[in-house]
Amino acid sequence: MSRRTIKRTCSVSGVGLHMGVPVKLVFEPAAPGTGIRFRRDDREGAEIPALVEHAVLAERRTQLGEGHGAIHTVEHVLAAVAARGVDDIVIAMDAPEPPIMDGSAGPFFTALGEAGFSEQDGDGEVFTIEERIELSDGESRYSAAPGEGLTLDVEIAFPHPLIGHQRGEYRVTSDSFERELAGARTFGFVREVEGLRAKGLIRGASTSNAIVLDEHGVIETTLRWPDEFVRHKAMDCVGDLALIGGRLNARVHAVRPSHRGTVLFVRELARVVNRSNASC
Repeated sequence: MSRRTIKRTCSVSGVGLHMGVPVKLVFEPAAPGTGIRFRRDDREGAEIPALVEHAVLAERRTQLGEGHGAIHTVEHVLAAVAARGVDDIVIAMDAPEPPIMDGSAGPFFTALGEAGFSEQDGDGEVFTIEERIELSDGESRYSAAPGEGLTLDVEIAFPHPLIGHQRGEYRVTSDSFERELAGARTFGFVREVEGLRAKGLIRGASTSNAIVLDEHGVIETTLRWPDEFVRHKAMDCVGDLALIGGRLNARVHAVRPSHRGTVLFVRELARVVNRSNASC
């Protein structure tokens, strides 16, 4: 499987979900072997590879690096890049966090499609799971079994009349991601807003870029699917699983997934795959 980059530069702009800072994000073609890399142009071009060894266990988001040069809330961008099958790309930003856009991966997925794709030298990285792997982190539980391509089986449970228990299974390809997952938006509850903002989070959140629920239903929006909530969690998993550094052949079951839990799970996947490769 040859490596893939984009044909031309493309960009999106908006405000970050948690930091609330205006940002322009630019997707740039990259040479074979570059991988997926984020670059902070407001920090003298500091780059961070989108690999699990650079991931930090952060609240309510997936973060790469620490300190003033960190990249926050990368999961939606990574989901779009992974679903498009892009191996080599530089994601340049002039702020610490990608724009939240409408709360989904859809705008990033669309921008990449408009940029077009180019095959290039070298083979794409493929990680194949050969044995069952399990991990638990608090309420989050994960397992991976051998599979061809990536299949996600995701379950969530929230004590809210619009959510309750939801479960969805998705065979992740570019086409199925566009149909089933790309447009699923992030969500949160009115009761959490004050506490999260006191921690410096969701400063850029609004009903135009997130599904906000009070005790009765959604506020100032309508759902795109009745089960948009589990679809969004599955989309987040696509992005976080991309931190393994390539395409993943596995059947993954995630129960109440969190960004923290998925990062820990990817670390375990990488450890087992690397150990398997080392023994060959």
